[in-house]
Amino acid sequence: MGSLSHPPSRTQSPSPSFPFPTDPSTAHLPAILCLHGGGSNATVFKIQTRRLYWRLSSRFRFVFAQGPIEGEPGWGMLPTFASLAPFHRWVSRRFQPGERGDELVPTSEVEVIDDIILRAMEENGGRSSFVGVMGFSQGARLAAGLVLRQQLERRERGFSKWGFRFGIFIGGPFPPFGLVDEDWQLDYPVMGQVPTVHAWGRSDHVRQGAKELADACDGPDTFVMDFEGGHHLPLTDDEAEELCGLVVDAWHAAGGKDQKGLVNRLGVSVE
Repeated sequence: MGSLSHPPSRTQSPSPSFPFPTDPSTAHLPAILCLHGGGSNATVFKIQTRRLYWRLSSRFRFVFAQGPIEGEPGWGMLPTFASLAPFHRWVSRRFQPGERGDELVPTSEVEVIDDIILRAMEENGGRSSFVGVMGFSQGARLAAGLVLRQQLERRERGFSKWGFRFGIFIGGPFPPFGLVDEDWQLDYPVMGQVPTVHAWGRSDHVRQGAKELADACDGPDTFVMDFEGGHHLPLTDDEAEELCGLVVDAWHAAGGKDQKGLVNRLGVSVE
């Protein structure tokens, strides 16, 4: 692969935060916020998650937000997705596998991320319609950080403006991004109070970290799978089917109800 010249990373305006507006015909469905990996973008993530979307689009709306920092392509972007540049990141710090620490995100960056996410929600059905958050790689660490902050806020303040009922973390290593003030203790076990789905490739270079994230979220409704391959989403129909089944399990564990006319995992029609 030849070398490519890329502009230096820079923070962009939060617009557009929602490249794919909600289809009015699906506006009644609960929504899942979708967060792409580092050095990727919302368009790439929509392509990467197509096998999940095809199977779950009768149950959920998928809303794809885009990170604010434009820069170099990330893992697996070239040459497949070269035509979909520019690529984006969620945070400026570059994580290296095996690093430890709380990964606190600077307040200025948290504010930009929050603005992007809130706009994506408010302009795609409203914040209350979002029941889940799904991320891959850096996006999974952000998704886990959102769930962590939500649960810490509920514990410390009695409420949170975030209402995620379940999380889906694919190829995302521990620790989650810290989105709270530095004087708050990042108490990871509180994430176990929310149903979560964890998936990773058996040869993923962040596999061990992804397992650690699953361990940190361990609770009565923690769903785990691995699949053949590396740092990517499931590539086969069977693997995608298994992952979608776990997403539905997490939704039901969170008290979610299916729309009438759907067929549940036991093959029984929902009346």
